[in-house]
Amino acid sequence: MKKLLIVAIAAVGAWWFFVGGRTLTEVQARAFYSDMERATLSRKPEELCKLLASDFSSGGTMVVGNMKAMQVPTQGKEETCEAYRGLYASWETMGDKMGGVLQLDSHYEIHSVKLSADKKSATVDISSSLDVAGSIMNMRAHTTDVLIRRNGKVLLLSSEGTSSMDAGGRSRSVDFFK
Repeated sequence: MKKLLIVAIAAVGAWWFFVGGRTLTEVQARAFYSDMERATLSRKPEELCKLLASDFSSGGTMVVGNMKAMQVPTQGKEETCEAYRGLYASWETMGDKMGGVLQLDSHYEIHSVKLSADKKSATVDISSSLDVAGSIMNMRAHTTDVLIRRNGKVLLLSSEGTSSMDAGGRSRSVDFFK
């Protein structure tokens, strides 16, 4: 009887590892972006890092101000997490110098979620914005993201797209919400 129980537990564990913990639904994919926004507005770069797959990669083009679009080098999880930490630290320093905490405003619009045939990944077309202290810094992005689910957790595997950053007013370079 004990061996049967061990075999049953092993079978359930194997199913969870290979199937149950790796399949993805559209609802889970959409909820991922809510989690990402919550971590962003809570100023928790480590929570943002936890949303990235260990083999995460990102790339694309960026427009800064009214400059010409430039290719952004591909980044992995470690580089992206370091960038998150640096960005949030700079905002904290800036807020301290201004006598308070900088207000963050975030918005995102999911244009489409396409699940793979095996439901182990989702390709998401999304636009997002982040405004720091109203008009100090405005960031916009339009990306194609690939989400996966590992051990029951939805993670960002890759992100490719176009982004813009502008200071002193809403981004004029790229308007992703038209």
